[in-house]
Amino acid sequence: MNEIKKIWRARKWMKSNEPFLYAWHAHVGYVHDLFDEFEHGATVRDVAKNRGMNELLLTRWAEVGVAIGHLKKEKDGTIRSKKNMVESMSKSSDQDVGVLLKEMMELHIPILLSYSDLLIGDDYASYKDDDYAGTVAATSSFIERFAFPKVYQWLQKVDAKSVVDFGAGYAGYLSRIGAKEENMRLVGIEKNRQVCLDAESHIPYRLKSSIDLYPEDMMSWKWDGERFDVAMMNNLLYYFAPDERSHLFQKASEVTNDHGSLIIISPLHESDHGHAFSAAFNSFMSAHSNLHQLPTSTEMIEMAARAGFGLKHMKPIVKEGAWYCLTFQKAS
Repeated sequence: MNEIKKIWRARKWMKSNEPFLYAWHAHVGYVHDLFDEFEHGATVRDVAKNRGMNELLLTRWAEVGVAIGHLKKEKDGTIRSKKNMVESMSKSSDQDVGVLLKEMMELHIPILLSYSDLLIGDDYASYKDDDYAGTVAATSSFIERFAFPKVYQWLQKVDAKSVVDFGAGYAGYLSRIGAKEENMRLVGIEKNRQVCLDAESHIPYRLKSSIDLYPEDMMSWKWDGERFDVAMMNNLLYYFAPDERSHLFQKASEVTNDHGSLIIISPLHESDHGHAFSAAFNSFMSAHSNLHQLPTSTEMIEMAARAGFGLKHMKPIVKEGAWYCLTFQKAS
C-alpha cells in the first residue's frame, strides 16, 4: 500500500510540473525567434544550418513543441509553428507577450531555484539593475497596455495639462499621452541612463506633445518649474524599503499642485486577487539584499495620507498578477 501511495504521489507531482514545459519551450522559442523560423514550415536541419544552431538540441526542442502542441509536424517532415505561438511569442507581433516569460525564466526562476541554499546562509542575492533594466522596462511596457486606459481616463477627468513620471522606463505612458494630447507638459525621470537613451530613440508614436526625459535619481531630482497636475510612480515601489517609500509620496506631493493627483501601478501584497503571484513575487524580492517586499493597499493609503493625498480609486488591471492601479488626489 505504501509503495502504491508513493507511486501515486510521484505521478501527481510529475503532472503538476508539466506546465513548466510550456513555459520553457515558449521561452527558448521566443529568445531565438524560432516560432518565426518555423512559421511557414521548415526542417530542423535547415533552421539549424541557417542559424548556426546545435541540430540535436534543436531537434529535441522541436519534439517537445510537437508533444505539447506549440508546433505541428507535417506529413512531409517539416515542422510548422502553431498560429497562436507566432502571435504571442514573436517579437514582431503586436500581440507579443514573450517578454513576460523572459523576465520570469531569466530573472525570477533562477533566484527561486537558489532559495534552498539562501535559506541556510546569511547571504542574499543582489539585483543588478544594469543587467536587467531593459528586460524589466519591457515587462513594464506590457503591463502598461492594460493600465493605460485607466490612467488616461483619470487624466481626462481632472483635465490634466502636465504629467511627471517617476521611473519612466521606456517612457511608454508619456508616449501614449503625448500621442493623444496636444500642448501637454510631459516629464520623465529614469535613473538608468541607457534605458533613458533607448526611450528617446525608440518612441513608437507620432507625438503631439514633446517629452523631456531626465536620467536622474528621482529621490534627489529637483524641479524648479511650475508644479504638475499629475505624478505617476509605476512598477517601482519594490526598489525602495518600506521606510523609504514615504519619501516618494512626499516627493510626489512636492512637485504636484494644490489639487494634484498621484497614479501608482503596482502589484499588491494581501490583495483581493493574485495571492499566489504576490507571495512568489515577495519571495523573489526578499531573496535580494537590494529589493523589498510588495506594499499592501493599507500601507499605500497611509503613506499617501501623510503626504496629503486621499485614495480615489483602486482597480485591478491584471488580476492573476495582483497588479493594481491606484489613484490618489490632494484634498480640495
